[in-house]
Amino acid sequence: MKTFLPFTDAAWMRRLNGCPRDRSRGAFPASPHLRIPEFPPLHGFTLVELLVVITIIGILIALLLPAVQAAREAARLLQCQNNMKQVALALHNYHETNQTLPFGSSYSSATTASHTGTWASFILPYIEQQGVFDLLDFNYPMGDARNAAAAAIVISTFACPSDPQSSEPILENRRWSPGTSESGYRGTWNPTRAMGLWYVGCMGPTCPDFCLFSADNTASPNNPTCQGCNWGTESGGFCVAAGLKGEACFAGMFGRAKVGIPFNRVTDGLSHTLMIGETLPGHCKYNCVYCNNFPVATTHVPLNLMDSMEEDPTMANGYIRSSGFKSLHPGGVGFAMGDGSVRFVNETVDYVLINQIGTRAGGEVVKVP
Repeated sequence: MKTFLPFTDAAWMRRLNGCPRDRSRGAFPASPHLRIPEFPPLHGFTLVELLVVITIIGILIALLLPAVQAAREAARLLQCQNNMKQVALALHNYHETNQTLPFGSSYSSATTASHTGTWASFILPYIEQQGVFDLLDFNYPMGDARNAAAAAIVISTFACPSDPQSSEPILENRRWSPGTSESGYRGTWNPTRAMGLWYVGCMGPTCPDFCLFSADNTASPNNPTCQGCNWGTESGGFCVAAGLKGEACFAGMFGRAKVGIPFNRVTDGLSHTLMIGETLPGHCKYNCVYCNNFPVATTHVPLNLMDSMEEDPTMANGYIRSSGFKSLHPGGVGFAMGDGSVRFVNETVDYVLINQIGTRAGGEVVKVP
């Protein structure tokens, strides 16, 4: 006796192996050779499985992201150190030509028509910026309208890429003067708008008007963390009172007197003396490449003190507290030594030691960290 399968959907029945359709009877005859294919059941992700996968991906991203960020910061640090190296070599080339380093700033006489400027402006030809140098008129203050165009030109060699501000390095309001008129105020000697300076000349432990951070708050040659006077400005009140002039006003390789230091005056040794170091120009309203106020910094201010005039305009002694050596590199600050070598100094370095390394002729016997 023949048996028949009941008629089902035609699309399904066509999947049967070679069994002809009997249209007259509406069914397919059974056959010993007939095989109905077996299809594996279809499976999808359960909600739990999906959550597990998402969690694993999140963990992998969390593990990889710090490594990626660290690699990027390492590249930025390398670029920053290369910039410092270029600036240090420019200073050496300037010295080779002039037998002395450039003076730090013409702050003492910035309104006179006699060779105004800053050390950073004087080395422009040595960092392939002859065109910018030629635009400057050194017979007029850097803040004069004649120098405004040059002051607002971007010079990437002077910027640290680890600071987000370096993407917009032309800084505004560089002659900021709260509570005073601009007339007669020395901030007016600065350009209003100018290229920031991330690498400033080192004054060593030169007193920034007041010895805010020393155990002994009196500036003297015997105070290892506060010497000289008034940012090395020989026309400053404390300098005049103490009878200090020229290089006696400052302890490091730069000051704000119109006195350049020849290398043979660095008796502590060029490889043992800080020449330039990093800062964050966005923190101090008086910093720029052409600013007579602060193209220099003092080791008297502790490393990586992140006080900012931008964030707290009314901060007491803000111009001092905001202008020290600092960086956004994790854990420390970059410096170029007098011999042109570049070092990364840990922010936990002994406070007295970093000041001793800042002096050009202190006679200290120290090991550079």
